[in-house]
Amino acid sequence: MKILLVSYYPLPYTGGVWTFVSSLQNSLNNLGHTVHILSQTPDLNKYRIIGQKPEIEIDDLSPYIEEKLATELPSLPMKSWIYNTELFRYSLELSAAYYNLKQYDLIHALDVTAANAINRVKTSHIPLVTSALGNLSRDIFFTLKTMYPHKTDEQIEATFEYQYHQIIEKLGYQASDFIHSPTKWMYHNIVDNFSISSNKIVTFPYGINNQNFLVDSSEKPLIGPKQRKKIILYMGRLVYLKGVQHLLDALALLKEDRQDWECWILGEGEIKGELEKQCTNLGLKDNVRFLGVSNNVLHFLREADIFVHPSIHDTQPYSVMEAQLMGLPVLISNTAGLPEMVEVGRSGLVSSVGNIYELCEQLRYLLANDFLRKQLASCTKEWAKDKWDLNRMVTNFLSLYEQAKRLHKEDEEK
Repeated sequence: MKILLVSYYPLPYTGGVWTFVSSLQNSLNNLGHTVHILSQTPDLNKYRIIGQKPEIEIDDLSPYIEEKLATELPSLPMKSWIYNTELFRYSLELSAAYYNLKQYDLIHALDVTAANAINRVKTSHIPLVTSALGNLSRDIFFTLKTMYPHKTDEQIEATFEYQYHQIIEKLGYQASDFIHSPTKWMYHNIVDNFSISSNKIVTFPYGINNQNFLVDSSEKPLIGPKQRKKIILYMGRLVYLKGVQHLLDALALLKEDRQDWECWILGEGEIKGELEKQCTNLGLKDNVRFLGVSNNVLHFLREADIFVHPSIHDTQPYSVMEAQLMGLPVLISNTAGLPEMVEVGRSGLVSSVGNIYELCEQLRYLLANDFLRKQLASCTKEWAKDKWDLNRMVTNFLSLYEQAKRLHKEDEEK
């Protein structure tokens, strides 16, 4: 089978999406399939099939797209958020049209915006599968929440930006023959909020190559465990919806009665400066280290004792999966798909979103009980090895692809 994976967003890019995409591509290639990836370049200047020439310069396409936008959407301000989104979306369409899409047996969109674009230019005989890797409109909601903190939730949902992305999300689902949902929560979100037939949605979790974690976790720690403070680790983007601000408030409470810990924050993002200022105001400058982005997350996971993911909204982050495979007890919030990632008391603990007192108590509990913390870590690793099995994910995708091809062929023959 010849498969095209398509992303509206740049790839490769540090984070879970690239881990998922590269693992899927490598696994399918190893099984004898041919898999190409069409995406934006990390510098945001081109669309291309990774590893192939030519690359399509967005600047070369811009004059034609801008002329079309000026005609069809004359009231849309140039270089505004939605204007740029439209520019990139049409650039993806034109880039995809340049390549010979007829050569593919199936196209797998990695986001709803890509599904929209590809559906407009692909030939009718090619089935389209879309992965709901995230909840676009909710992500936009929390971005707007950061930009306009004075606005109510209702005011944000009434904005043009939010309404636009909600429509894009619905159209992407409608364009797809099948939709892959990684969690039951996302399945219900698509059905309930976008009126998509449940028959179009197949639910199964991501997978991850656990061999890297099994080898790395057996290595000797770089920091002697007896001579150091316990490490609390967060890995992810530093944006409002990840809830790091709540983690810092919980740490300020924790510091009142325990000094035997240090928190490492691995990541970058638009609110990093605010978080650093928050640390200063809370008296946490000596307790929290901002470590930026790293290509070697296994090193930090190996050194950590507790992993925290206090997100306000998240589907199924790879960072939690990686922490579990490394044998770390994970503390997550009870939002969206996160509760499906743990078996409470065996592979993690769950606190209410934004409840800094619950989170602080869980941290205090694990720091004070070495035996229970290590027991939880051991159970977590065994649980995760089965839950996040890469081969099972690949088998599920192949089954989904065959189902999409079969259904698409039946529809064409009617």
